[in-house]
Amino acid sequence: MTPQIELYLNTERDWVTEALKERFQASLQELLPVLLAAPKGPDHVLSDLPVVEIAVVDDEAIARVHAEFLDDPTETDAITFPYGEILVSCDTAWRYAQEHGLNPQEELFRYMVHGLTHLHGYLDYEPADREALFAVQEPLVKQFFVK
Repeated sequence: MTPQIELYLNTERDWVTEALKERFQASLQELLPVLLAAPKGPDHVLSDLPVVEIAVVDDEAIARVHAEFLDDPTETDAITFPYGEILVSCDTAWRYAQEHGLNPQEELFRYMVHGLTHLHGYLDYEPADREALFAVQEPLVKQFFVK
């Protein structure tokens, strides 16, 4: 099964627009069959989900969730729950992109793909696992990010 993507903007940052949301949602829906055709990681749940909800939030919101569920009160780029909810921080994407000369919209899209890759069973706790995740994630970002 290919889940539906539902994207929510829970931020008031002016660069995170409805037009960007629509573009991302369409790209992510097109990306899913390609991701699902890739080898699955051991903790794969993606194809079992009817819907994946992705919420774009600010650093304050993601830090609260990070503290509550992962006992770490700091902001982070993305948090993925195995029941199909992904939170991504637009503030972290903006900051990281500025520091590294990247496009903040592409960085935010990368966080969404990162969460989907986690749902496909890839982890990133160990260097070898992170390398395997990025080997799946980065080609998808390059193929499906639309400027």
